[in-house]
Amino acid sequence: MTSKTSKICVENRTRRRCILRICLFIFLWATIYCILAQPRFTYINKLKWIGSKYTEHFQSVIPGKSYVFVFSAFKLSSDNNRVSIVSIVDKYSPLHGFKCILRGKGHSTEKWTNATLEEYSESHHRRFSAAVFHCDVEQSEEPDTVSLVADGQQTPANVLPIISESHPKRTFTVCVSPLHSRYSKAYQLVEMVEVNLLLGADHFFFYNYSTNWNVDAVLNHYQSHGLATVLQWPLPAVLQDNQTEPIHYYGQIAMLNDCLKRNHGASRHVIFHDLDELIIPNSHKTWKDLLNSLPANMSAYMFRSSYFHLEWSNVGFKSKLVNKIAKRYKANAFLKQYREKRVFSPNTRSKYLVDPLQVHSVGIHRVWAFRDSGRQYFVPPNVALVHHYREGILERQNSRLKDNSTLKFINALNQIEKTWKLLPHIPLGPIT
Repeated sequence: MTSKTSKICVENRTRRRCILRICLFIFLWATIYCILAQPRFTYINKLKWIGSKYTEHFQSVIPGKSYVFVFSAFKLSSDNNRVSIVSIVDKYSPLHGFKCILRGKGHSTEKWTNATLEEYSESHHRRFSAAVFHCDVEQSEEPDTVSLVADGQQTPANVLPIISESHPKRTFTVCVSPLHSRYSKAYQLVEMVEVNLLLGADHFFFYNYSTNWNVDAVLNHYQSHGLATVLQWPLPAVLQDNQTEPIHYYGQIAMLNDCLKRNHGASRHVIFHDLDELIIPNSHKTWKDLLNSLPANMSAYMFRSSYFHLEWSNVGFKSKLVNKIAKRYKANAFLKQYREKRVFSPNTRSKYLVDPLQVHSVGIHRVWAFRDSGRQYFVPPNVALVHHYREGILERQNSRLKDNSTLKFINALNQIEKTWKLLPHIPLGPIT
């Protein structure tokens, strides 16, 4: 080997060694940085984003344990500037003490405070209950995210963006109970939305636990027109046992109170009812006209309910709208004109319209707690009534009377038809 060749080989070996040393240095530096920065990465990765938008999901407080799950966090003026965390808790959990970790924007500051647990009413004797944790915040502080940890837990397993109170955007917002069991009655969904829009609804909140593809298409349609907000409601696996039903009706109480808080300040009124229900005024044409006729300054207006049985025969009509559109699109509010004579007593299957600024917590058929000196008013059933379109009801009563109060809103049929023409390849459902 010539001296020139030998010199080239030495240079190549030296160059390779330098490159290996540089690579080793970069690897070691990156490893040390990741170890030191691990808590920060934990915070960031727990925030679930789609594009630039955070999407809600249940997060455990202790990894691998099913004691407490957190879903959303709010900072509302009527909560005395506390941060409230909507949660689901195991009532038999051995955990008793909790703390909040509040962070400023960009995680620039971090503050630990005690967390106070408040269980919502109506657990229905299930193991898990809806709840809210309250975190004290100084009036001058504006935290951006919050984590909930158990006493003694050093590293948080969850992080939630804090939703702040917004300025009024809407007059009437409708919160709909969780969609579940691969819900596929798209015809029912369209009818409910279109009739409520005619009554004065501005926006709808849907919580999607389980839907079929045809309902997803309808929800996407209303979302694209700015009429609906669809929140995914993926209950943790431990809560999905349909046989033992560890939490009542797909976490409905947590969902209702989450929707109440989301509309705090954003909507003047919030209406709560199910997909198979409509709040129908007897003589007024809109909810606004109805409220103007009722006692003012009430925190909640409670509406009593009656069953319209879907097994009962359709009423014959001379109206072309009913015969053509209602039958084609299964618009039961216009096909079923007989209801039970029985009207359920107050707080039994009642639904309600509230001022979210004056209500602290709600249940399925009642308001559980008001803020300050809030009051409720039970609307007489001859003024407005919850029309509940049900089938297969065990407590059915056969005595009936005719109630055609929905015919004032027959123009909703035109909009129902228009909506379905925009969705020409979507099945009405149900899909089996």
